[in-house]
Amino acid sequence: MELQLFGINHKTTKLSERELFIINDSNQEDFKNFFQSAFSDSVDSFFALSTCNRTEVYIFGSSTSATQIAQKTLEFFGSSDSLNNDLYFFNGNEAIEHMCNVASGLDSQVLGEQEILGQFKKSIQTYIELGSLKGEFQRLTDDIISIAKAARTETQIGFNSLSVSGLSLKIVQEIFEDPTQQKLTIVGAGQMALSVIENFHNNGIKSINAVNRSKKTLTINNSLSIETTHLSQLGALIQNTDILVTSINSPLPIIGKGLIEQAMRERKNKPMLLIDLGVPRNIENQVRDLEFAYLFTIEDIELVTQENLEERSFEALKAKDLIKRRVESLNKNKANKYSRNEAYAALKNASSKINEQNFLRLLNSDDPYLSLKQMHVVSDDQLQCISKLTPHTILSMIKEIRSA
Repeated sequence: MELQLFGINHKTTKLSERELFIINDSNQEDFKNFFQSAFSDSVDSFFALSTCNRTEVYIFGSSTSATQIAQKTLEFFGSSDSLNNDLYFFNGNEAIEHMCNVASGLDSQVLGEQEILGQFKKSIQTYIELGSLKGEFQRLTDDIISIAKAARTETQIGFNSLSVSGLSLKIVQEIFEDPTQQKLTIVGAGQMALSVIENFHNNGIKSINAVNRSKKTLTINNSLSIETTHLSQLGALIQNTDILVTSINSPLPIIGKGLIEQAMRERKNKPMLLIDLGVPRNIENQVRDLEFAYLFTIEDIELVTQENLEERSFEALKAKDLIKRRVESLNKNKANKYSRNEAYAALKNASSKINEQNFLRLLNSDDPYLSLKQMHVVSDDQLQCISKLTPHTILSMIKEIRSA
């Protein structure tokens, strides 16, 4: 079994093209069914991760070329012509290290960002529930999460790092003289929307409306919850909105230039800030043409990610070194465990061929390895596995096998 991955991210592909390859709540069941049907002979276990920065697919199975799997996957999404040249691939240890870098925030547009580990864990849980992530690969993801957590807690890559919602707040604070007097409307009810509401509320913005496809109660924390308004009422709400933040899963923009243009007329051209955190984008880019509407997208956020970057870049080097060492240790432990399992299987085979007299002789031997060799009950390859064990371990295993 081999670990492989392929994907695109903010370093390889611009936002308008990343939108062509998104796996989210609206299509992940279809993706899972396609993937299992198309690659059942070669892929034992898999999951996918889509965030505003990237889409990646992680594969555990036979050594079938990930290039071929990626090609068919892009064809399924109808984006092979646009994205073929943007794909990157990793396998083996490099794949594990890359996954640790992603989960820890080292590979994010906002270096050390806080939200990615939760997104990574949520994606894993989703595909466990879908039945496509299981067995050895599922256990490996536990190790990857553990290493990613260590990279964050044992270095300061998150030092003064802002989340995407934090960066959105920073834009608000730079544009409005008194952000606390502004009215916020957030479109969406996912984790990003909750983070935006909590961040803005904690910084004094108290007039907050939340809009969603269905009416529900958003519990932000123990002291803050908000009832959502149905999406059909968005047009009326926008007219009294100073800050509009969107983060909703939709294959096409849900807010067009016409809707904002009408709202601006009702507002008598009072400026409006729009922050589109959706991938694919939730707001038509033509909104930028409106004089008093100021639109920022995920790509624009890159312009405000540089604060404290030098300090965090130094910590990133330490974090990457930690990840490399932990992955090496992980592989060494796996190799030792595999070797031990092989030795156990060899001793189990030998035990079935040893009579009671030779068994007692073996138990009293100072060198059980030599005794086994002299009994000619194991092959040379099996002897090599057993030779890596201490005499005490050999005898303990033999006793365990005989008493089973």
